[in-house]
Formats: sequence, C-alpha cells, structure tokens
Amino acid sequence: MAGGRLSNRQKMINMMYLVLTALLALNVSKEIIKAFNLIENSLNTSTSNIKAKNEMTLKAIGKEENASARAALAIANEAKKITDLFEKNIESVKTDLEDLSDGRKKEPEALLVKGGVPELSQGDNMEIHANYFLLENKPSKPDGKAWAYAPSGKMRGDAVFESINKTREDLLSLLDKAVKDKDLGGKDDKGETQKLLTEARNSLKAKTALVASDGVNSDGSEDKWVTMYLEHSPLAGVFAMLSKYVNDARALESEVTAVLAKAVNASDFKFDKLAAVISAPSSAIMQNHTYEADIMLAAYNSKAQMSITVGGSPVEIKEGIGKYKVTGGAPGEFNYKVNIAVPGPGGKIENLTAEAKYSVFPPIAAISADELNVFYVGLENPISVAVAGVDSRNVMVTASAGNLQNVGGGRYKVLFPVRQGNESWIKVSAKMTDGRIIPMGSKRFKIRNVPRPTFRAGALSFDKPIPLSALMAQSSAVAILENFVYDGVKYSIQGFTFTGIGRTGPKKTAVTGSSLQGIKGILAGMREGEFVMFSDIRAVGPSGPVFLENVSGMLQ
Repeated sequence: MAGGRLSNRQKMINMMYLVLTALLALNVSKEIIKAFNLIENSLNTSTSNIKAKNEMTLKAIGKEENASARAALAIANEAKKITDLFEKNIESVKTDLEDLSDGRKKEPEALLVKGGVPELSQGDNMEIHANYFLLENKPSKPDGKAWAYAPSGKMRGDAVFESINKTREDLLSLLDKAVKDKDLGGKDDKGETQKLLTEARNSLKAKTALVASDGVNSDGSEDKWVTMYLEHSPLAGVFAMLSKYVNDARALESEVTAVLAKAVNASDFKFDKLAAVISAPSSAIMQNHTYEADIMLAAYNSKAQMSITVGGSPVEIKEGIGKYKVTGGAPGEFNYKVNIAVPGPGGKIENLTAEAKYSVFPPIAAISADELNVFYVGLENPISVAVAGVDSRNVMVTASAGNLQNVGGGRYKVLFPVRQGNESWIKVSAKMTDGRIIPMGSKRFKIRNVPRPTFRAGALSFDKPIPLSALMAQSSAVAILENFVYDGVKYSIQGFTFTGIGRTGPKKTAVTGSSLQGIKGILAGMREGEFVMFSDIRAVGPSGPVFLENVSGMLQ
C-alpha cells in the first residue's frame, strides 16, 4: 500500500490506514490491560516477600558455627547470586520495553496498587515487544551490556528463553554440588543428608514452574515459546509474564536454600533458633484454581515430632513438611498465619510463626476480532484468543453459531455458509495443570450479511451525467464494495437489462455476463441529453447470488 509511484502524501495516508486497521484488529479491552497490571504488581509483591524470607533463612544458617552450616551458607549465597543475575536481566528487558513504549502512565488512576507500578502507557501494544524480541541480543544503550546467558548472534527472545532454563539448571545443580560436598552430602551420617539432597533435587526439578519450552501444534508444526508467550500477547501481558518468571526463580531459590538449611542437621536436631518457612510455586492463582504451599522448618530434620497449624487448623505433615491447600474463591488478596510447634533442645516446645498471602484472580481471556466485532456470512472471519499464563494448546474455544476452525497459535476462523441468527457467542475455557476445565470468558459477535455492492459500467458511476464517449469506451460491468472492512471481497456481474431512452423511443436489450459490448449498438444511435438505465442486475459473491439496485443516468 505504501509502494509504487504514489506521492509521499498518499503513502503516508495509506500507512496511517494500516495503523488504524491494526488498532481496530487488536480490540483488547482496558479491563484486561488493568488485570495484567494487577497481576504484575501482585507478583512483584510476592517476589519481595520471598526475597525477605530467603534473607531470613540465610541468617538462620549463618548463626550455626559448624562446617556443615558454613558449606550450606556458601552454596545458598551462590543461589542468591544466580537469581540476582536473572532478575537483573529481566529488569533490563522491562526497562528497554518501557523506553520503547513511552514508559508508564503518570495520571493517579493508573496506579492500581498502592506502592506498586502504574499501568504501561501502551499496555495494549502488540508490535513493540514482538519486534524487540526478534532483534539480535546486543546492548540497547551505548553503555549497556548483552545478557551473560546469551552470546551475540542470538535473538533477545531466545536470550530470555535460555536464561529461564539456564537459571533453573544452575539452581538445581547447587544441590548436586551439596551432595558431593564433604561437609554436607559427604559427611558421616549414614547417607541421611545425601538422600535428603538427592530426593529434594528430583522433587524440585519435577515441580518447579521456572521452565520455558517450545510446543507442538496438533498438525505437528512447532510452536516456539517466544511466539506463544511474548510475541502474541499485549505488552502488559508480557510484563506480567516476565514478573511471573522472576517470581518462579525466587521461589526455586527459596526451595534450594530451605533444603540446604535442612541439610545442615539431617540426622539430629541441634539448632537453638529456627525460622518458619512457607514455600509456594506461585502466590497468584486464578479463580477456582488451587493454591498450594509447602510449610517447613528451616534446617530441621524430617524426623522431628512437630505440629503445624494454619489459622488454628491442623495441617497434614509428610516427612517434616506441612501440606497446605486452599481453593481460590472470590477474587482478592488473602493472608494466613502459620504456627509450628517443635521440641527444641532439652525437650522444650517452641512455637514459631510466619505469615504469607496469596492472590486470587478471576479468569481472564482476551478474545479479539482481527477485523471488527462482526461476523459476515460467506467470509472467513478471523479471531485471536489468548488466556494469560495458559499455553494456547490448553485453551478450548467454541462458537454458539458458525463453523469454528483452529488455525494454530491462538488464531481461529469462523465461517457462516448461510446466516444463522443475528449473533454468535465465542466461549473460552482452559485446561489447568490439575486437569480441571475452567471457563475463562465469552464475547458476543454480531452476524451480518456482506453489504450489496454498487453497479458500475467499467470505471463509470451514475451519480452524475455520463459522457457518451466514455460509456462507449468501457468493456465490462463491475460490482464494487465501497469502504468495506475486509479487503479482497469480490462480486461478479452475471447479467443485466440495458435500456436506452432517446428521441426515437426506448430501446432495450438483455445481456448475459458482464460484457458491455452488447449495448454499444443502442448507444451508437444516442446523443447528449438522452437517458440510459441498467436494471435486473444480477451478481454473485461470497454469500451467493444477489440482485443490485437499478442505476440510470443522463448522457452528456
């Protein structure tokens, strides 16, 4: 549209049309963008709480003056350095994207969470980050640095992908290191510590949410992780997703640190001051999904005779770990208090307390029409569907009317061979990790017939007098759809009746097809001031045959 021999002005007009079309196609609601900002803030708060808890655990280990504690502290500090680097890398990506998208809004109502971060100025943008993640991993600023985990030559999206997985492997490998350490896994305690560290590593590898992996569509084609989770989400969704992975990294660091603390005394209890630890893969859950948390005593033996309560109610204990589960009900933020009663040195019962919180979010599905919120009979109506935090392969979409076709990557086509009522509801559900199917939202689309086209004699319209010589020069009749939202929708003329009304009376001829050759014998005998009329105009288009309005005009 912006090429060829067009003037600069026309090129600019065409480009602005493309931009407007893209904005209409996006159609992401403000409520969804606000929800992404709430998720981002909640995850940031959760991450800060986990970091504070990790510092508390490190201090508890450091108070022990023995070789096992010193070895565990050194490895735990390595875990902190790994996640510090990962968080720094993710924050550098966020800073780049903020710089490229006018940063965050300044108005007071943009700050949805007190003490959090405001909404992004362009939270609904779909292009800036897609281009950014496809660029080579180089510094965005003259004094910047490329990511340590992704050498030059790799795209930034791949750098994020590799950093997530490298951070996971680096953190888990610290437990392998602890197994081999002479003061931890190698100490003489009949293999208790070695067994503890090995089982913990295998368990964490299986359950950690710090994973980025490519997928495969139903047709066998590959779906890259970068495309699924970064390129095809609005900018606000990308920020929420990046915050989620920082939260996952800190949660895994917390798990590793807690296991190291536990390994200091795997066979007998020697600490005289303890810290209660609450560990959860994520503190943000969807409505009707299950929140899970591991509650454990840092540096404590699984053989200890302890009891755990949450809000005064007892919690099941398995090998020294309390298993707390609660199903998210109404949306909001919820706090809970934990009490661990454990026998200390000399048999004295100690009560250790801790607090934690989790957030419940309502299901959020982004359903956007790639043109307008209208489905047209006879056309392939494209829509896009995305559910925050859910792989597109686990998203289920149905239409109350029309034939729905999945074309992959969250994109669908809705077809109406014939009109079926006046509306169609697109409903979205998602399969959760626990196997449950949860409704995510729905959206109403109007069903309309494609508008009737306008008849033209070649390039001539009938809204003003028609030059006789110009009409004689036209070769065929056409049907034109003016200002229609879809490009490429065509109609063809099947036939018409032509009438010439002149000084010798009306002369009429029936024409099959679109050729104007059959009317030129009548036109040859006509002069200026006389009238012509096209009637009984038949055309065929995407929704089948239609009759067009009669047109007439005066010759000049």
